[in-house]
Amino acid sequence: MEQKTIELADFLYVLKKWFWLIIILCIVGAMSGFVISKEFMTPIYESQSQLVIKQEQPKNNTTTTSETQSNIQLVNTYKIILVSPTVLETVIKNLDLPETTAQLAKQILIENSKDSQVLTVNVLNADRELAKQINQQLIKAATKESDKIMSANNIRVLTEPTENMSPVKPNKTLVIGVGFIVGLLVAISIIVLKETMRQNIRDEKELRAIIKATHLGNINQF
Repeated sequence: MEQKTIELADFLYVLKKWFWLIIILCIVGAMSGFVISKEFMTPIYESQSQLVIKQEQPKNNTTTTSETQSNIQLVNTYKIILVSPTVLETVIKNLDLPETTAQLAKQILIENSKDSQVLTVNVLNADRELAKQINQQLIKAATKESDKIMSANNIRVLTEPTENMSPVKPNKTLVIGVGFIVGLLVAISIIVLKETMRQNIRDEKELRAIIKATHLGNINQF
């Protein structure tokens, strides 16, 4: 118990002694994270749209369970069509993009909830206007490809492509937090190194701990 008390006291002493260094390096780390996220990381914007995949039905005809299931199965087909080389090549040609189909495909994320006929199309780009244009052209090209392959237009636009003013990447809060933690770790490393290399004895408690001797008294200086 006494040993634990001494260790805790030593820890608090070291913490108090180097508190200024911890604060400074944490602030420097957080500020570095902010500068890096603002000046050295390219902001990425997202355009989002939603599509409903549904087969053409005759008028006044109710949708049965089997037809609904068939519509859901179509969703997987259209997820492939939306990012197919043919569709992507059309988008690249219409917008005169420098990217290849493989590079453009990496900017596109197609999401679908389980047992849902709704597809969410997310397009990421450093240019927010271009992200929206790519999303628009993607829907247009996929619709034409659907007419050609499926002999029917099964795509309905539920939500038009958006143009977001705020970037989704980088996450500045995360980058600043990482910078703060890095600053803290650097401060701890410096403190441990300095305390390990320290050769002077701090007080009589430390001296007793080193030589394992009992304190009998103090000698006054005259």
